[in-house]
Amino acid sequence: MKSRLLAVVISCCFASMSTGFSPRAILTGATRNMPKASPSTTLQLAQYGPDAISLFNNMKTPASIIAGALMPLGFLNPLPMKNEEKPEGSFKRGLRLSYQVVAMLSLLSELISVMWATVAVNQLTEMQIAPAESVWHLLIRDFNVPWLGTNAHFVFGMLGFAYMLACRTYFHYDGGRMGTGIAGLAFSGLLLMISIVNRGVSSGSGQGLRYGRHVGGLFYSYVVKLMQRAFTARTFGPLEVGSIVLAATSLISIVTAMERRTNNTSEEPDSRKAEFE
Repeated sequence: MKSRLLAVVISCCFASMSTGFSPRAILTGATRNMPKASPSTTLQLAQYGPDAISLFNNMKTPASIIAGALMPLGFLNPLPMKNEEKPEGSFKRGLRLSYQVVAMLSLLSELISVMWATVAVNQLTEMQIAPAESVWHLLIRDFNVPWLGTNAHFVFGMLGFAYMLACRTYFHYDGGRMGTGIAGLAFSGLLLMISIVNRGVSSGSGQGLRYGRHVGGLFYSYVVKLMQRAFTARTFGPLEVGSIVLAATSLISIVTAMERRTNNTSEEPDSRKAEFE
């Protein structure tokens, strides 16, 4: 019953991310959603470089803080040990295996967000930026992929951080009503954060420019734009291609290994235990 409750909460989390999913709205991108300007509504061109720097710094600072908190939470303090007298079911084994994967992905995601923001701020400071109609138009025109990457990686790492808190408290109390209840509070906060991001992505610039209608649109737009830049002849990036291919193959390997270990009820091989003896 407890495992079913957590499963339902996780399902609601992913359902919230996919509610109202519209591939067409995502594929059109922010520039396709730009409203037609009439002579009476034409915006005046101005220099919005300092405003763009402030936006990137607003993302870089919290991403750095979360990255600093993820290191001890995910790697320096392991999850509570298994209860040898009470073998864990497939649900607990799945949570235990996913914890380390989410910890690594969340930490890397926040570091990448910091990298995107730092390089963008340097470029905005060093380069002569042409005037734009608004800070949003400036970001879409000159820093589309960096702005998408900064936001997408920050949000992913933050959601992963909340997931890790839920898993840690659940194992701290070895499940039970207390563990399930506290983990439920963490997942409640996770759902609220997704809802907040959904509304922010949906509102966009307030002038019809947006990356989608929910956080899934943000992630999808980032992946599409990044792959377009990496694989297009004019902007071909061999390191970006290598990163994308390596990430895809690694995720496939991780999912395959997790599926096998989750469904395997036997103990770990003796050779693995011997390493710690």
